[in-house]
Amino acid sequence: MAMVDPSRLRGNDIIGSMSRRCVVGFTLVVGLISGCSGPPYQLPDRNTPGVQAEERRLAALLPDRLLWGSGTCKVRLLGRENSLSFAWADCDITPTAEHPSGGVSMPVQVDGDQVRKPADGAGYTESVKRLFPRDLADAVLDEPERLRP
Repeated sequence: MAMVDPSRLRGNDIIGSMSRRCVVGFTLVVGLISGCSGPPYQLPDRNTPGVQAEERRLAALLPDRLLWGSGTCKVRLLGRENSLSFAWADCDITPTAEHPSGGVSMPVQVDGDQVRKPADGAGYTESVKRLFPRDLADAVLDEPERLRP
């Protein structure tokens, strides 16, 4: 950009130059913000038979994999990729004398009958990023309430 000698500019030229800079700056800020925020992650339609069947399969599979006793799980299918299913599971243990109550709520990756879950604590974010496709991982980390069953 060419430099202009301020002593050669008249009042209107200075204001016009400043206005153009403000418009350019404003446009850059709006572009940056809109580039960072996209539409929310698109969840599978729960009214389709394929989604319903996969949620039933996962609901039957997950209690044995996620709980320390028998129980039930409510499942929300979050997506599929090749042989992998991604879901959010809310599971409750069936109360017994040994385990009077308990449960878990977490996102899971399922490949057939193999279940992988994110790490607890400090490792949670990185493990979510490894287990899920990028856009789904972002949704799991940024808006988990929307993804739960």
